Amino acid sequence: MIKLFVSDLDGTLLHQEKYVETHNIEALVKLQESNIDVCLASGRMDSEILKISSDIQNNFHRISQNGAFVWTRDNHSLHAKVFESELASSLYKQTLNPNHVVLVCSNDTNYVETKTDVINEIEKHMFFPIEEQENMLDSFGLNLSPSKITILGDHSELVALQADLTHQFKEQIDAYISAKNCLDIMPKHISKGNAIQILLDHLGLQPEEVACVGDSFNDIPMFHLTPNSFAMATAPEEVKKHASAVVSSVSEAAEIVLARNNSIPTK
Repeated sequence: MIKLFVSDLDGTLLHQEKYVETHNIEALVKLQESNIDVCLASGRMDSEILKISSDIQNNFHRISQNGAFVWTRDNHSLHAKVFESELASSLYKQTLNPNHVVLVCSNDTNYVETKTDVINEIEKHMFFPIEEQENMLDSFGLNLSPSKITILGDHSELVALQADLTHQFKEQIDAYISAKNCLDIMPKHISKGNAIQILLDHLGLQPEEVACVGDSFNDIPMFHLTPNSFAMATAPEEVKKHASAVVSSVSEAAEIVLARNNSIPTK
């Protein structure tokens, strides 16, 4: 019996114009009415997940920044993880490149050293402004505790950077291609899969009692956690092969979950 449904946001639940389509909103409500808890899991900040939840007038468990933060639907914090300032400084220096945009994320704000026209365009895809933080390196450990470093740029260059950083800092970081032109660098052992396990432990559930749906490489760890995993039809083939099934929408995945539960005899 599935008792928890976890959905990724961008490319999955969230439309590219930053809204949730009606059929998906209704699917989440139907799950909740069938006593299935819902969790939103994203590389986005918790404040953005809360904004989306408010927009669709609902309340969910939340996993933000690929698992750096885990919150219950009643706003109880289960997990929070940030970089040590020395490691954040080393990573930031390694990622600076005139061809890349580097965002440093705290629990509730994205920062850049200098805002440009490119940053202003990127900002349109976010729910809250990107803030300027002059002398970024000097701020680490003082007024800024980074939980994620995001690099935007050419996909092939990011794949190469991911390999280099993973080799150099393999005991200290995990790195995910969260979208075609986006690389997220996280503290070690931060993933959506580990975050869901933290939530499962809190709820007293087993991995086979959760279903999840996503579309990108940062969703693979949660696909590996449970046999009830769904990849979006738009996902890269390399991502799809890690999921149990492929769906065209969150609402389709929800219907499959409800049908499976309804086929299990009640005791």
